Amino acid sequence: MTPPPTIRKTAFIACGSNIDPRPNLGRALVQLGAAVERLRTSPTYLTRPWGVAAQAPFLNLVVAVRTAAAPHALLDRLQEIEHALGRTRTVRHGPRTIDLDVLLYGDLVIADERLTIPHPGLIERDFMLVPLLDIAPGLTHPADGRPLAARRHRLRYRQIVARVAP
Repeated sequence: MTPPPTIRKTAFIACGSNIDPRPNLGRALVQLGAAVERLRTSPTYLTRPWGVAAQAPFLNLVVAVRTAAAPHALLDRLQEIEHALGRTRTVRHGPRTIDLDVLLYGDLVIADERLTIPHPGLIERDFMLVPLLDIAPGLTHPADGRPLAARRHRLRYRQIVARVAP
């Protein structure tokens, strides 16, 4: 008997770093590519820090991936990558070697003690929404079905300083 086909979902992962950011983003993308199928990567943005202002600026981007991992298993894998790249969680919103967040996972809406999808910052922070729209301009918010592009001009936090060359 043939096993059922593996269901693969498209997810969008926000990636950011402000400690040796170019190399750490590069290493994160390599490790991410070993864990999931990378589909598209947004341009990279130089951004002011969010949360704790007295720290170096960040480089941020968004990656579209295809994965058979369930949402919590994907989160576990992202946290393993963060740990492998030296991420320590000592200061909330503080400096970090790498930050990997699940922004969207298919059309799922999840809110539990470990994971919230869509990511709550997605419709508030330009460094999440703008690069997402660069690679997937037609996406809608899974909770209300409204186009994400319509929210671009109503963002609460505007941290992007510039789009940077690859």
